[in-house]
Amino acid sequence: MSSSKEFTAAEVNERASRGESWVIFDGSVYDVSKFAGHHPGGTDVLLAQSGRDVSQVMRSDAHKHSGAAFSLLNDMKVGVLSRSRKSCTPNAVTRSSSLEDSARTSNGGVHAGNGTTCRQNGCVTRSRSSRRANGVGVPPQAAEDAAGEVPANGNQSTVGWREEDLVDWSKPMLAQVGSLGERYDEWVHRPVDKPLRLFQSDFVEFFSRTPWYVIPAVWLPVITLLGALSSVPARSFPGPGAGWLATQSIVSPVGFAVLFVAGLLSWSLVEYVLHRFLFHMSPPQSSRFLITLHFLLHGQHHKVPFESMRLVFPPVPASIIAASFYILLKLSFSLSVTRALTAGGLLGYVCYDLTHYYLHHGTPDPGTYLHRLK
Repeated sequence: MSSSKEFTAAEVNERASRGESWVIFDGSVYDVSKFAGHHPGGTDVLLAQSGRDVSQVMRSDAHKHSGAAFSLLNDMKVGVLSRSRKSCTPNAVTRSSSLEDSARTSNGGVHAGNGTTCRQNGCVTRSRSSRRANGVGVPPQAAEDAAGEVPANGNQSTVGWREEDLVDWSKPMLAQVGSLGERYDEWVHRPVDKPLRLFQSDFVEFFSRTPWYVIPAVWLPVITLLGALSSVPARSFPGPGAGWLATQSIVSPVGFAVLFVAGLLSWSLVEYVLHRFLFHMSPPQSSRFLITLHFLLHGQHHKVPFESMRLVFPPVPASIIAASFYILLKLSFSLSVTRALTAGGLLGYVCYDLTHYYLHHGTPDPGTYLHRLK
């Protein structure tokens, strides 16, 4: 649907009455129906605003929205509010469709890009010439063409590029991101709701996409096996270190429980280290390799946060990381102790990955701990 198509406020409300979640923001009309399930505040919060102007709500201190929210909103634009028959929607203010006009009138009203000044007692339509004389009324499309996409803070963008000018979403992305250079960091943190393909090879691409249920299906049997083997004598495989942890050939049920919980709790530290120093690193702008590696390991999650098949870590690279930690543990501890610690650590990872998926695709009850995390 053309983003320059005009709709009246009544038409937007009519869409809402049909169950479609359309909203008005700064004089533009957006269809957020598909986003409702992803909304951090929950589906009900977004649906309650259907058919309304959300300009003030999105900017209020009580409902602060991140730059990512404004970037995503840009992709959902379906048109603009009609210039000929504008009206104030309930409990809201109609404003400029290009998201950059925040000029207020001297009497407390708010200029709208369509020539409407909204006051508490109604709407007053002004002529285009009057708007231009006051520095308001830049054509929305012209503003968007000049600025590219909607900027992160809701003001006019200064980056001077548009998503489609940098990458081709119909082609594998991994071969393209390395050439973004200095633009990569900003690009990867401006999310989109689009399908992502990483590799040219269908075979490799298959293993880069993982349904959430694969995580427990793969790792719970491994955890069970490691737990069982930790009670199997392994006297011929002692660790090179000294002390009980290095020489213990078999662990008792109580010892296993202690080691298992220790491994479970240690996952928090491992997860922090991985995210802080690897996943969230800022790759050098001149390094195509490190930019590509960053996008492969974690950047893709920031770019396409609603791609359900990319919200959990694929088992193949996860196995490589898990094996690396297993080898490091084995250098200091006996085989039985290593198995118990690894089993606990893997359970911590499984719980983390499934929680991460739920926070993106689930709808926690308001007021709960998971709702606050989302």
